[in-house]
Amino acid sequence: MSALTSLYRSLAHHRLFALLNIGGLALGIATFLVLFLFVRFETGYDRVLPQQDRLWVMEERYVMPGYPADTNPNTMGSELKILQADYPQLVGTRYMNMAATVQQGGQATAEDLGTVDPNFFDLMRFPAVEGNPAATLADPNGLVVTQKTARKYFGSQSAIGRTLQLSIDGTTYPYKVGAVLRDMPDDVTFKSEMFAQISRTRFGNEWWEHWGSASLTTFLRFPDAVAARVFEAQLPSFLDRHAYAGGNLKKGEYFQSLRPLTAMHLYSPGDRAIVTTLGAVGLLTLLIAIVNYVNLATARAGLRAREVAMRKVLGGTRRSLIRQFLGEALATVAVAALIGLALAEIALPFINALGGTTLAIRYVGWDGVVLPLVLLVLGIALVAGLYPAFVLSGFRPAAVLASTRAPGGGRSGTRLRSALVVVQFAIAIAFAIATGVMLKQTEHIRDADVGFRRDGLMIVRSLMTGGIDSPQRAAILRSLAAAPGVTGVTVANNAPGDQSTTNFSGYSRAGASGSKISLMDVGTGRDYFRVYGARLVAGRLFDAAHADDRGLLTLAERKRAGPNVVINRTAVTALGFASPAAALGQSINDGERDSTIIGIVDDLRFRSPRDAVTPVAYTYNTVDILSPFAAVRYAGRDAKTMMAALEAAWKRVVPGVPFEARSVEDNLYQRYYKADAQRSRLFTIGAVLAILIGCIGLYGLAAFDTARRVKEIGIRKTLGASTAEVLRLLIGQFLRPVILANLVAWPLAYVAMQRWLGGFDDRIALSPLFFVGASFAAALIASATVFGQAWRVARAEPARALRHE
Repeated sequence: MSALTSLYRSLAHHRLFALLNIGGLALGIATFLVLFLFVRFETGYDRVLPQQDRLWVMEERYVMPGYPADTNPNTMGSELKILQADYPQLVGTRYMNMAATVQQGGQATAEDLGTVDPNFFDLMRFPAVEGNPAATLADPNGLVVTQKTARKYFGSQSAIGRTLQLSIDGTTYPYKVGAVLRDMPDDVTFKSEMFAQISRTRFGNEWWEHWGSASLTTFLRFPDAVAARVFEAQLPSFLDRHAYAGGNLKKGEYFQSLRPLTAMHLYSPGDRAIVTTLGAVGLLTLLIAIVNYVNLATARAGLRAREVAMRKVLGGTRRSLIRQFLGEALATVAVAALIGLALAEIALPFINALGGTTLAIRYVGWDGVVLPLVLLVLGIALVAGLYPAFVLSGFRPAAVLASTRAPGGGRSGTRLRSALVVVQFAIAIAFAIATGVMLKQTEHIRDADVGFRRDGLMIVRSLMTGGIDSPQRAAILRSLAAAPGVTGVTVANNAPGDQSTTNFSGYSRAGASGSKISLMDVGTGRDYFRVYGARLVAGRLFDAAHADDRGLLTLAERKRAGPNVVINRTAVTALGFASPAAALGQSINDGERDSTIIGIVDDLRFRSPRDAVTPVAYTYNTVDILSPFAAVRYAGRDAKTMMAALEAAWKRVVPGVPFEARSVEDNLYQRYYKADAQRSRLFTIGAVLAILIGCIGLYGLAAFDTARRVKEIGIRKTLGASTAEVLRLLIGQFLRPVILANLVAWPLAYVAMQRWLGGFDDRIALSPLFFVGASFAAALIASATVFGQAWRVARAEPARALRHE
């Protein structure tokens, strides 16, 4: 109790230090808590599922010139059956997400339908509130829905036994609800609002048994990770027996592997890196707050020196004093933690809005913060309180009581505080550099030349709906083209932010030897390049007036007669041509037919800025583009008005099919830019708070140091020192460790930002201006932080300063 009383008196007597100490720690703890919640959420996907550590996902990878180097978590539709024929003990299930339209009461509503095997919920154990999911999925017309979907279509009545009419690929099926699942949490990778039995006859296509096709996701269950890796080692021999024998895949070009289900959310290295970085920001911000506490506690040790000396004279031992000061540290950190927790609660709605997250603090349960917070308080109290406790308890009573000046730790204490300031500002400067680079990269992605005009362009995604036949598509395109403000309409099986099919063919130049180069096949309709505003580099574009472009051939006819092709710049390089002009008129062969290159266009970056641009061979097709997207160029209308006009044009032709469209800017942002932009905002917030906490500590040290040197400054002024000279002396003393911090910050920031930027194919250069600017800003902020205290002391009258106690 006496220790708490002593702490209260000390804090009450020195309110500034109490405010700085507790405030800095509270900000550090709040920042750490919020980023801890974010990292735990991002890394905790699918861990809510029972036995999730036993589930693995099949993935495939191609190693071919021109083909993207990344893996994808898909297989052909029938691979699980083939695997189980070879390995009867193997337990697995499949998941295929597809679009469906619910027809109810004259209304058509687009829904995502998860088609799965009947044993899906034996492996993915989502809890059911009504019915039996496995028994429901045993019926081809059985439907499992979530509570949200049940309420949406049936209100407060029970959904069990009710029927929903689902239109899938143009055919309507009556599905009967047999089970209702609890609403799925956000941190689940493979989820849907409704599930039906996967069926080859109902949902399969010509790619179902085609090795290398990405039809669906295959899950396998193993007793443990060792068993999974043992099975993975057998996949090459399995592919030897089945995949390579078909001829369309070659050994050494196609591989399969396993990935834990819990590793699916952060699939790309870039996603994993930024989440790890945000976790590091939280830890380093907390470290800065702890350094602040140590700095201020040792700096103000002299203010309590006589108290310590009197306690020792009256019989206090060093051990009891250490216990007392550790207890005070624990109480201070506990108060700071409570304030930090309150700040985190207040900040979370703001953070969720900026970061696109749904974070919430839960206090009890397996994901509660009470236990981690208690452990955090104990850890911080021990780390932050141990050194000050030893410093304070080590004062010698006789020396302290005989001295006319309170001790401040001596030269060693000053050096330690300077070293800690170097650590603080090294972290802060590194954060400032990283923040500048991230913001500039985000701006670059938003404004970069992507090879086509992003403004005034809409993507109609619903054109690929399976229930629309070719005559209807043609009528839709005519109706869209007639809408007010529309200047051009085209179709293709790709669009910015979307790719319905990802088919690559191996091409080689006429007479060339060696391995083939993978080019992505993109079928384009009329005016494709004009509507997108693509730049022609050499040659010409497709034209219906040229019979050799073969835009009117059916798919079967096109396989027999090679069409003319337009390729992109990347394809020119991949195929080994010296220049775009050198590629014109040349023939390339895909193993079945020759095609003539009639034109070269600039690269169109339709995918993520992290991904390298793929070599592309564009063909002209006005008959049967598979799963097409419509692109609509417009002028003189705002996006909202244009969207309404396009929807009205759509409904005049197919009112029973839901309309779905987005602007190109929104489509790219939602698919590729959004996550990076949101995480960059979180990083910026953390970095700014880290710098603020560092400034709080520097201000406290300046206040302490100037208070101890009042008489010294008075003597200097009596001897003729000017106010400017005194300011230079005091500010320069604190700028020295800040300048030294650059020697630590620059290499760390350079390595970290090189690695981060290395995750982008389209990236900015790491300019020296980021480093110089951050260092100048740090020096300016440090000077401004110290200036107030220095100015007050430098302007004081010498006579009053010499009388100061």
